[in-house]
Amino acid sequence: MAPKRKGGTPADRARAIETAQGLLAAGRLAEAEELLRRGIPSPSKDAQALRLRGWIAERNNQPAEMKALAEKSLRIESHPEGHLILAQYHLRNDESDLALASAEAALEVDPNHRPTRMMLSAILLERGRIEDAATVIVPLQTDPPTDAAEARRLGYTEANILSRGGDFQAAIDHLDSTVLADPSLHGERKPGLALKAKILDQLGRYEEAFVAAETFNAMERVPFDAHRFKREIDGIINQYDRETLDRFPIGFESDLPVFVTGMPRSGTSLVDRIIDAHPMAGGVGEFTGIEQVAARLQAETDPRLPVPECFGSMQSPQWKAEGERYVQRLRRMMPGAERVVNKSLMNANLLGVIARLLPGSRVIHVLRDPRDVAISCMMGEFRPSAMPWTTRLDWIASVWDTSRRLMNHWEKVLDLPILEVRYENLVADPATEFPRIIDFLGLPWDDACLEFHATGRPLRTLSHDQVCRPLYTSSVGRHAHYANEIADVEWPVLDP
Repeated sequence: MAPKRKGGTPADRARAIETAQGLLAAGRLAEAEELLRRGIPSPSKDAQALRLRGWIAERNNQPAEMKALAEKSLRIESHPEGHLILAQYHLRNDESDLALASAEAALEVDPNHRPTRMMLSAILLERGRIEDAATVIVPLQTDPPTDAAEARRLGYTEANILSRGGDFQAAIDHLDSTVLADPSLHGERKPGLALKAKILDQLGRYEEAFVAAETFNAMERVPFDAHRFKREIDGIINQYDRETLDRFPIGFESDLPVFVTGMPRSGTSLVDRIIDAHPMAGGVGEFTGIEQVAARLQAETDPRLPVPECFGSMQSPQWKAEGERYVQRLRRMMPGAERVVNKSLMNANLLGVIARLLPGSRVIHVLRDPRDVAISCMMGEFRPSAMPWTTRLDWIASVWDTSRRLMNHWEKVLDLPILEVRYENLVADPATEFPRIIDFLGLPWDDACLEFHATGRPLRTLSHDQVCRPLYTSSVGRHAHYANEIADVEWPVLDP
């Protein structure tokens, strides 16, 4: 039986909101959500409660829910927090233009809203607009925060600006005196340590960099079972053999979709950017359209029945309709493009579905030395709830090996053309590798692809710094700087 809704008076509501805010700050998300749903009158019409639930959805890795809650709150009340939740949603979906627009809308609603200035500065930094980012936070520096948590967030932003401007030691000193001054305070400590690790790596202080990286990764490390992950991939391999795939329904044939697969930090963003720079192609980042189709398909599937009966009402007409709908969405996002790239991290797992839903698609698989992938993942700041394996070297090595085994399987059983691209070759010999990629897509070569860093859409990714500047090779063999740290891990072998 659901608990009775309480809080019939304004005072009751105010107490419930205040308590929910405290629960959210303490990370007790389920309790905060329940209180906001059940502890106040008319929760679906309370804009503040909807905004709080939007932030809870963000913490719970529920992007669709956070977007819906933010939009609902804004229909009731124009408030900067509602726009900021939308900005965060767009950032998660690699939609930098929309994120910037949402943050600017928040600032229009309230120019004095301090969190808005902080987020807007961060978005401008990601777009390489360092001076604009510094200008946005001037009012916060003129009127320094009295709240300790806000002071640490401001300290992080200031250090990030110093780092982006090349003043690395000043950035470290600023982090140490603000964000990292009190080890007992969590707040911005994790992103502060992540930024410090990155700066120390750039300065060549590798041992210190790894200590900082290991520290921030350990702060929110989520248990990961590598053996269970292998069993899950084995399940996919066993489910999608060639004979079974031949009995699958047929979807919508189109040569528009291109799917890029590969481990995080393996060069997928670089490949995406190269293709996006071509005047006849475009990229939609980590678009989750196929995941949405796969979820609907799974809901219909009865594993007790053989293929195709197991798919219930989702037979060839429905598969064709879903495939056509996906292609139409790509065309709306990239009108005029003849090839559209999707680099969602789930692409590799879903290639069996993709091959039948969208025959005519192309796949580009990017491979990089697993040791370099591991160091880059450890230095990045991924969401442990989404990718827990990125926080430990041995987990990364295991996932790399298992993912490679899955791609080997797809190459054997799928009719889709799959191009393997080695990151090391890509950066060492662009004159050969870039045209090879474009030729694989069936497009004529265009020199704009060589200027990928200066063309194409704004890109939000942990690889932003790498793909928004000219090609370089210093990241190849990066693991050699961390030889002692990686020595005890059993690394899979990448064939030459």
